[in-house]
Amino acid sequence: RVLETIMVAQPQDLYVFQDGARDGNENDLKKCVEVRQVVEDLTKGSAVRVHTYFSKRNLGCGPGPAAALTWFFGQNDMGIVLEDDAVPHPDFFPYCEELLLRYKDDPEVWAIGSMKIAQEKKYGDGSYYFSMMNRNLCAWATWRRAWQSFDIGLENVSRKKLSRALRKYGCGWLERSYWCDRLDEVHENLCGGNSWDMQFFMSIWLNHGKGIIPNVNLSSNIGTVGDATHGMAKGNIIENLPVEGVLPLVHPTSVEVQHDADKQFHFAYFEYAKRTWGRGQ
Repeated sequence: RVLETIMVAQPQDLYVFQDGARDGNENDLKKCVEVRQVVEDLTKGSAVRVHTYFSKRNLGCGPGPAAALTWFFGQNDMGIVLEDDAVPHPDFFPYCEELLLRYKDDPEVWAIGSMKIAQEKKYGDGSYYFSMMNRNLCAWATWRRAWQSFDIGLENVSRKKLSRALRKYGCGWLERSYWCDRLDEVHENLCGGNSWDMQFFMSIWLNHGKGIIPNVNLSSNIGTVGDATHGMAKGNIIENLPVEGVLPLVHPTSVEVQHDADKQFHFAYFEYAKRTWGRGQ
C-alpha cells in the first residue's frame, strides 16, 4: 500500500532500504524475498530510477534506519522518507516538495512532519505550524544539512546539556526529566537497539531547531498492531488515522514554535507524561 501510493506520485528516484534477516530466522528470509518482489513488480515498466540498499545482516530498528538515511543523504541534499507502515495522503508529496524548497536554506528548520495526532485545534493561521518536533517520524522529509548532525550514540551529550536545551523550549522539569531518562537509555544500549528517531529529535533540540507539523493529518500508520515489531494495543492513538488534503498551502505568518501544541502531543502520546505532567512543573 505504501509503495503503491509512492508510485502514483511518480518520483524520479526511489531509494529502497531493507534490513537483513535475523540470524537463523527463516521467516525473515522469506519476507525479505517477498518484499523485494513487491518492489520489483510495482516499479517494473515505470520511469522511476530505483536504488537499493539490501543489508546483508540484521542491523535492527535503530541502526538500520540510521544507516539507510546516511546512505540516502550521502547522495541527495533533501528528500522524503517513508517507513513501510506509513500510508500518506496524495497531498503529502507536493506538501513536502514545496516546503523542502522553501526552507532548504533556513538553518532553524530541521524536519517536515506529516502526522497531526489527537489535536482538533488549528494552530496559527497557516496550513502548518512550527514545533519542537517531538513527533512520530514515519512519513516525513528533511535535508542533508539536518541529518549531518545526527549521532546515534549521543556520547558527548549529558543530561545537563539536554535539559538546558529543552529549557529553551519552555519545557517543565518533568518533561525534561522524561527526555533525560530516554538519553540514559540511549547511552546504555541505544534503547535496546530500537531507536534512532529519539536521537534525531535530541539533535534538533541541542541545536535549538524546529520542525513543521501540518494542521491536518497527512499520513496513516497501518503497522502498529498484529506482527508489528513495535506492537501497540488495537485502537491506539496513531492506528489507521484518517487523512485529508492540505493543498494549496497557506504559509503561516508566525515562525514561532507552538508550545501548546507540543505539550498536548506529549500528553496524548507519551504515557509517562500523561500520568505525571501538571504536578509541580
